[in-house]
Amino acid sequence: MLFSLEQLEAFVAAVEFGSFSAAARHLGKAQSRISTAVANLEIDLGVTLFDRSGKFPVLTSDGERILNTARGVLYQCRVVVDTAEQIIEKPQVLLRMAVEELISCEAIGSVLADFAKEFGYIQVEVLWAAIGDVKDLILKERVDIGVAMPATGIPDDECSWKQLGSETFWPMVGSNHPLAKLSSVTADDLWGHMQLVASSKEGVREPDSGILSEKMWMCEDSKLMIDLVRRGVGWAWLAESQTQKLREREELVSLPLTFLQKGYSGSFNLLWKKDYPLRPAEKWLADRLQQVFS
Repeated sequence: MLFSLEQLEAFVAAVEFGSFSAAARHLGKAQSRISTAVANLEIDLGVTLFDRSGKFPVLTSDGERILNTARGVLYQCRVVVDTAEQIIEKPQVLLRMAVEELISCEAIGSVLADFAKEFGYIQVEVLWAAIGDVKDLILKERVDIGVAMPATGIPDDECSWKQLGSETFWPMVGSNHPLAKLSSVTADDLWGHMQLVASSKEGVREPDSGILSEKMWMCEDSKLMIDLVRRGVGWAWLAESQTQKLREREELVSLPLTFLQKGYSGSFNLLWKKDYPLRPAEKWLADRLQQVFS
């Protein structure tokens, strides 16, 4: 039984991108080459990987069993290449990172300033991303790593992850909002007032968004949401690190909820694609971020 890495790569790409043509575009190869590679892999393995009866190939149950192993083989090959590059001291020249905009800009900035001193020869590209967009940027290989709060649980299927720390969110309003005048706030009090919720373009909401109002606005940009809350448009769960100065100036106030004695804490992680081995500079960045956020 002989098969090639090219066949495994074509198989995994066809699954991840949904069709042979999309896999071909991603790999920069002709569609016929991809479909032939997958067909030959099925012959070599003696297993039908795709059901081709419909418009698009559908992974069979046997294909599902082989998929994770195939991904593992490709990952180990990447590790071999990465190790070889380190042996011959081929330097990393570019680091691409996406940061979810709920994460503290000051903390990220301080770490990147240290990174510039340690790895001055590496060019850095940082994308500021909305909720739910970081993982998508990683899977599309627009960036290599990302920092995000998982909106739908820990992404352990397609991405590897490392927990960096957590952020505390408090229910807040502007100082001129009617709720700010109450000495205690009940769930019924919240129900009648506008709630602002952080959301992505696809409608993915912030983790544990705590919808407690009948009226709701969704904002992609947390800075806009904070400004709207400050202006009295409504109330929202806002990050402690992003609102410290406004709270110190008493432009924002935390709501004394009768049913919740403290804010809720949301974890955030470093993410990278399963088949992508972290390089020394990225490992350094992960460790330093963990130190800052822990």
